[in-house]
Amino acid sequence: MRDYYTRSLRKVAQKPLKMPDGREILYNYNTFEKWEGLYKKKGMDGLMPKQRSDAGLSRALPDTAIEEIFRLKQQFPRINATLIYTKLIADGFIKQSEVSVSIVQRFIKKNDLKSARNPNIKDRKAFEEEFPCNMYQADTSHSIYITENGIKQKTYLIFIVDDHSRMIVGARFFYNDNAYNFQIVLKEAIARYGLCNKLYTDHGSPYSNEQLTLILGSLGIIEIHAPIRDGALKAKVERAFGVVKGS
Repeated sequence: MRDYYTRSLRKVAQKPLKMPDGREILYNYNTFEKWEGLYKKKGMDGLMPKQRSDAGLSRALPDTAIEEIFRLKQQFPRINATLIYTKLIADGFIKQSEVSVSIVQRFIKKNDLKSARNPNIKDRKAFEEEFPCNMYQADTSHSIYITENGIKQKTYLIFIVDDHSRMIVGARFFYNDNAYNFQIVLKEAIARYGLCNKLYTDHGSPYSNEQLTLILGSLGIIEIHAPIRDGALKAKVERAFGVVKGS
């Protein structure tokens, strides 16, 4: 029985597997056996990325990421370092947990690849997804006060927007802005419009927590967080908020 199982793994290992970000990776069959053992011992937690012992230390950019930086700067001369950083994460060239935006900024400065402070509309197309449901963007907006049973309460609008079409795929009002309520909206969006390949959010606690990471990992969704103090990258969802508030 074990021999048959090993032969099956070897057969699977003969062809590259397509990752959620579009890359194709050829794994050794021993890797599959290792993953099986981890899953039997710890479940999904065993398959989650481990915290690196050198977390927080500066690391060099991979050659593939460097090539992509030069390509992006050639195709979109006015694109800035923050947009490039986010694009590298979204396309699988780097991991947000391993490379900081400052590393990309230093590389661009060192190689005299000067970036405009305000990239034009054409250059921002570099960050726009080519197809619907490839990436969802989510955020929370402070909303109106509602008086219920004589008590005035603040409401929050939790929103999910499709990056390509700008269509609202999920939205609900809540009395609390928290992880549980966001997961309700995410579940409804996926049930109605299908899985996305990537989810783009800020670093707020509703969007940056172990439970969400586990959920996204089990669904094969890549988790991306906007660099701090770069609200321009969330322009689509902010515009959607503006439409709702103005209506």
